[in-house]
Amino acid sequence: MRVRAMRPNKIQTVIRIVCGTVLLALFLWPPWQQAAEREVSYRKNIGRSFLWNPPKPVAVDCYFVGCVMAPATYFHALLNRKLLLQQCLTLFFVAVLFLWTFRPRQSGKTATLNERATRLVSCLLLALLVPPTGDVPLGAVLAGIPMVLVRRDELWLMPTIMAILMYVVCALIIYGFVSTAVWLVASPHHFAAEREP
Repeated sequence: MRVRAMRPNKIQTVIRIVCGTVLLALFLWPPWQQAAEREVSYRKNIGRSFLWNPPKPVAVDCYFVGCVMAPATYFHALLNRKLLLQQCLTLFFVAVLFLWTFRPRQSGKTATLNERATRLVSCLLLALLVPPTGDVPLGAVLAGIPMVLVRRDELWLMPTIMAILMYVVCALIIYGFVSTAVWLVASPHHFAAEREP
């Protein structure tokens, strides 16, 4: 028996194009840090830049006794691999789940945002991409919770609760925006159908 390959529908094609473009942009314009020449522990984020043209290090207020400012020549730029991996894996994971959510059903229909369950799942997935501190997406923060529970530092409970709470709040806000957009798009058709005799 031959297994027939499923062709992607229009929604899946859009998801592939958008997520592929964003992934490519993340790889080509990755996040960078600057590090001191003789120190392994010091890192400072210096933004995003083209992969083959890293940003120039900047001077920083000195952090050891008797020093006023460390010059930019004391530092070198290096790729922030951990952050890049967190962003790319989260986006890839969300893209795969979006493709699965909007897959063609056996009945031949495709899920739409008009369905409340599909809208909720979509908003939960979109909330995973939100970076609450500006860099690490919530999906990576939530995926790191098991490590926090294993290590159990002094303040392990508060960051865990805050991450889950931020995720729920972001998902609800996105759900509100998406539901409003779906209602606004559907309302002209609804009003037009009511006016017809």
